[in-house]
This record gives sequence, C-alpha cells and structure tokens, in this order.
Amino acid sequence: MNEHTLCKDEALPLPEQLSGIIRMRIESGAYLPGKRLGTIRQFASDFSVSPVTVIKALDILEEEALIKRVPVKGIFVSSHLKDQKKQLNACFAFPEKEFSQAVLKGENWGLSSELYRGLLGGAQSLGMNLQFSYFQDSPSAALLKRQAQSMKKFDFAIFSGWQLAALQKASAEERPTFCLSGGFPVASPEVIEVDYNRADARRRLLELLLESGSSTAAALSQFNKTSRGDDFLHDAREAGLQVPEEGAWHFEPGDPLLREKLAALLSSQKTQFVFCDYTDMMEDVYAVAKTLGLSMGKELKVAAIASGQTFLGLQPPPSYLRIPRYEMGLEIMQRAEQAINSGEKKIAKPEFFVELVNGEF
Repeated sequence: MNEHTLCKDEALPLPEQLSGIIRMRIESGAYLPGKRLGTIRQFASDFSVSPVTVIKALDILEEEALIKRVPVKGIFVSSHLKDQKKQLNACFAFPEKEFSQAVLKGENWGLSSELYRGLLGGAQSLGMNLQFSYFQDSPSAALLKRQAQSMKKFDFAIFSGWQLAALQKASAEERPTFCLSGGFPVASPEVIEVDYNRADARRRLLELLLESGSSTAAALSQFNKTSRGDDFLHDAREAGLQVPEEGAWHFEPGDPLLREKLAALLSSQKTQFVFCDYTDMMEDVYAVAKTLGLSMGKELKVAAIASGQTFLGLQPPPSYLRIPRYEMGLEIMQRAEQAINSGEKKIAKPEFFVELVNGEF
C-alpha cells in the first residue's frame, strides 16, 4: 500500500488502511500534537473514499487516543502525545570506576550482568536513553551538591546496593529513584526498593533441603556478610534436621587454606547438604568433594540462591534458586516509563520471586 493511496483490492478494510496512513503521519511528526487536521470531506476527496470510510478511520484513531474531535472546531491530533513522545533519560549510578569481572568477581559479576541486560533491553524497547555514570561514594557536602546537580538532566535514576546512600536520598526528592537493595535498608522512604521476596526464597530453600532426603545440613558463607546462612541453619533445626554446633562455616575470600579447612569439615561432620551462601566458593566445594571421593548430588548435595553464572561448567550442575535480576532491570524501566508518562506520583514496589533451577542435586 502506497503511503498516499489506498488499495481497494487489498484484504485490509479501507478504514483501517486510512487510519494506518494518518497514524503513520502522526508518529513521524508530519502531524504535530495539537495540530488541526483536515475535514472529513477533505480526507474523502484526497483518498477517493466515502465520508463514511473517513468517519470509521477517525473512530479507530480516536479510540487509540491519537486524535480528538471537537464539535464545531474540527479534528485535532491529541495534545498529550507531545509528552508521550519525549525520550526519557535514565541514570544508572554506580560507585565503582570499573565494573569488569576482575573487579566484581564471580557471583556479583553474574548478578550485575543480568541486571545490565534487563536495563539495556528495557531502554532499547522503550526508546529510552540509559547512561551509566560513576559517582564517588561518601562525598563531602560540596561534592554531593555537584553530584545532585549533575543528575538534573535525568528523568529517573537506578542505584544498586547500600552505597551512594546520600545521593540516592537526594535523587529521590527530585525524580523516581529505584534501588536494588540486596537486602539492605534503602536510603529513604521515597526510594523505590527492588528486591526478590527473601522470605519466600528462605521457605523454598528449606523445601529443597527437605525434598533432598538429607538428615544433616551446614551453611558455607563469608564472614560478616548476609545472615542467610544462619537463617538456613535455624530453619533446618526447626524442621528437625541434625545441624552441628559448628554448622555455620565462615571463610574469607582468598584464604589459602580454604580447601584444606573445608575438607576437614566435610570429613569430620559427615554433612549431606550444604547451603552455599557465598557462591564464589562453589568450585572449591566441588574440588574438595572430588578429593574426598564424595559423589556430588548423591553423597553431598549443594544448593544456593544465586544468578547461576558462577556454576557454569560444574558437573553435575547443582540445584539453585535463581535471582531474577534480568527481570528486575526490565521491570524498572517499564514501571518508570509508565509512571512518568501517566503522571503517577507514586510507584508501587515491584515484587519478584526466585525460580528453582533443578540440577542433578
């Protein structure tokens, strides 16, 4: 179908063909918001169709809120399209000068990669401009003021974690501000927290443990980080499983004796199920199990709450609860676009749930 003519032999009804041409002119900017269009008689003459066909085409466009018919005055392109067509600018603020795999390492890299894919995918599909910007953490009052000023050009902002708390708070006073909290408290009530349902993940982890048929459990975690390991052991005890007094195994990253210590624990405690809260150590667990002659997935079962990126190549693959970071990034962009274009003052906190990925556990 030519842009200026209608094809009367085409299967598509003439009103839909005509509405498509007018819609295309509106979307391309040929017909601007608020512009008065021609009369029904003019359209009928220009396209060699009956006034009835024009009226039906206009009915379609009015239902889509692209035009507005005003009695006596005429037909106009909807004025609100001006705001809808504006390209939104989003800022992803981060405190690291570099976010390569060498810096973020293992699981943090996996989670971040999934998040970036979701944010970029949302920006692309919605026609947004997404800018990744470095901001120094713990700024002086003067620097914080300059940081806040530099964010004036953005329609909304995204932060990750507890860092840049002062800038998060300042940003939330000016624009929709999202934070992937990671379980930490957000900087202020105005910041929109984005996280998975941790209570549900904890419940599902216990279900995974009970379904495994294991009678003893332990948790492998990093010193002074999350409480998920201790919470898991508490749930295991409440469910009647054997959890030794030393069931919480805490290690520091890079400990040269990590595998030696881990081998001693696995040998002495005869643990059947390990919740690996610090998933960068998953490869060490597999290596030690092999040294001890333990069959992974049978004599020793391992589970985690993670992105899954750190488990690639491990055989047999472990079961884990996948954190939906990609979906989080995508939802942030969609909610921001909807709220800003509709003029909503408050954006509801989104809710996400972990997904069970079954390995040969």
